[in-house]
Amino acid sequence: MLRRDGATTAVVFSHPNHELAIFGMLQSLRPSLVYLTDGGGERRVEETRAGLRSIGLAEHACFLGYTEQSFYDALLERDAGFYADVAARVRDVLHELRPTQILCDSVEFYNPVHDMSLPIVRAALREEPAAEIFEVPLVHQTDGEEEAYRVQRPAPACGAVVEWPISSAELDRKVEARDRIYTMLAAQMGPLLTELPRDALAVEVVMPAAAELPEPGSDRVLRYERRARLLLERGDIERAITYAGHWVPVATSLF
Repeated sequence: MLRRDGATTAVVFSHPNHELAIFGMLQSLRPSLVYLTDGGGERRVEETRAGLRSIGLAEHACFLGYTEQSFYDALLERDAGFYADVAARVRDVLHELRPTQILCDSVEFYNPVHDMSLPIVRAALREEPAAEIFEVPLVHQTDGEEEAYRVQRPAPACGAVVEWPISSAELDRKVEARDRIYTMLAAQMGPLLTELPRDALAVEVVMPAAAELPEPGSDRVLRYERRARLLLERGDIERAITYAGHWVPVATSLF
């Protein structure tokens, strides 16, 4: 069970801005945060710094400095060695922090880089498995003829979840950050994020981490392959990351 008191918490996210999903929780737990990539550029990093600064956590953040593109390229090349090196750096950070609980991105098949967070954490803890790991749901596509998404809530098949109600003051700071600081995230996600009602934002959700690599299903569509097919047809990309051909071999080498 995720603990409020007497626990040392670390958060490992693939991209900056993901912390908004648990912005109330951060205010309560006061964790250390590790960001694997720049999320595509310095502006996104700066928004995260500003968001964390607004709740007094800017000094708690560690940015490993990898470019987002380097993570995509390594998946395309099935470069397990690259990801082993990332995991080793995360291991060094966690060894210093000695957390008893760790939060990381959930495997949701929305973005393959998001989905590398849990395998990296598993590899980083291979020699020090004492910490309990929780996945933070961000967004995943559900099945159907029209695109539909669940935001900051896990798929029903994930089973038990931990619901974390946040205080009215924490919620106010979260909404303020969403509307005034995280402008790139708001532009990217649009109404999926900007029109989330306060009562939904007021209950944050995490879940015990999967013990085995999850597979896509009807409640968690393999969205990044669908998106890649469209980009290939338009000529916007030359190669596509696939679940079975790219993500699974690399993730399996870490898990």
